This record gives sequence, C-alpha cells and structure tokens, in this order.
Amino acid sequence: MVNSGFLKRIMVVGEKHVLGEMTGYMDMALEATGLLYEMLDTNQKRMLEINDKIRLLERKADDYGMKLTHEITSGAISSNLMDNLLNLTDKCDDILDKTHYLSREIKRMNIDYKRTNGTAIIASSYKTFRIMIEKSREAIKSVSAMFTDTNMDSLKEERMKIEVLEESVDELKDNLIDDIYRHADEMHFLVYDHLMSLVHKIDDMVDDCEDISDLLLNIILSVSK
Repeated sequence: MVNSGFLKRIMVVGEKHVLGEMTGYMDMALEATGLLYEMLDTNQKRMLEINDKIRLLERKADDYGMKLTHEITSGAISSNLMDNLLNLTDKCDDILDKTHYLSREIKRMNIDYKRTNGTAIIASSYKTFRIMIEKSREAIKSVSAMFTDTNMDSLKEERMKIEVLEESVDELKDNLIDDIYRHADEMHFLVYDHLMSLVHKIDDMVDDCEDISDLLLNIILSVSK
C-alpha cells in the first residue's frame, strides 16, 4: 500500500485508495514475468502449466482493472487527475497482457509447431530474452518503489533507473534483431516471425514501465503543488 508520507500529498480519499490499489498490479506483473523467465528454459509439461498460470493472472488483472476504472470514473477523483489515473491503469494492465501474449507464443512455438530447423537461433535468442526479462523485472520493481516512496529525489532516481534499463533492453533488442537477420535464410518464416515478435514485445514491457513512471511523476507533481 502507499505509505502515509506519500499520501499526505493527496487530499482526496478516492485518489489515495486508487493509488494504493495500483501496487497490486506490480505484484501480479512480477509474478507473471518471473513465470515467463522460467518458461523460456523448461520442459513442455512445465510450459503448459506456466501458460495456464499466466493466463489466470492476466484475467485477474483484467478484473482488477475494471474495478479500478469503475472507482476512478465513479468515485471521488478530481477531474485533473482522472485521465492520468485511467492511463496509469491501462499501462499497468498492458504489462500483464504482454506476458500473456508472450507465454502463448512460446507455447505455440515449442509445443504446437513441429519445427525442423532454427533450433540454434531459438536457443540463443531465448537466452537474450531471459536477460531482457530480468531487466524488465528490475524496471517493474522500480515502478513499485515509486508507488511507495515519499521523496521526490528518490522518485526521480527510480525513474532514472528505469530509463537506464530501457536503454539497455533496447540495445539487446537491436543486437538480437541484427543476429536474426544474419540467420534469416536458415529458419522457417514462422521461426523468424516468432523471434521478431517476442523481442519487440519484451522491449515494449520496459517501455510500459517508463510510461508508468512518467505518469506517476505527473500525478505526484500535480497533487503536491
């Protein structure tokens, strides 16, 4: 929950509650990305189990988002914060949507599709994906810290950490895309499309964290004036 020092900046009870509830998204995002990390290096039986768990988390996040959206639009929320809070809810939900998309694509490539080539490039790409997901989890942790911090300098420091992580993931993405292009003639189009889709979607998760941190700073600045 958001602590008392942070809440002193916010005068409306509805806003206190909504921001406090937002931290639940980060818990679900950390659980889902942790499962996704495991899914990239496990057996088919465990892949299916993880895919089901992430699907349930994504549904839970959807229900969570619907409840928060209702609270924002029908509760005691000041009009100048409503749009930012709704955008914040959407961005948090996007992270869970992306983990669900990624888990389904990993399941399809490794269980549903009976590939005959591309094994080596998939294995090397999955190693990079695991590094990217580790960094996305660090970004999620920084977002979570921003929900519970009281000091503007600390908030800006967490925002800077997220920016550094985003740049690092972006570099990993670009390098991996270069490698995929170099080996494109060696793989089926489905393998090529799978790898390109995953690398962009994981990168997008870190972009979501950056967007969330910007929205949080805007909200905090607006209520602390």
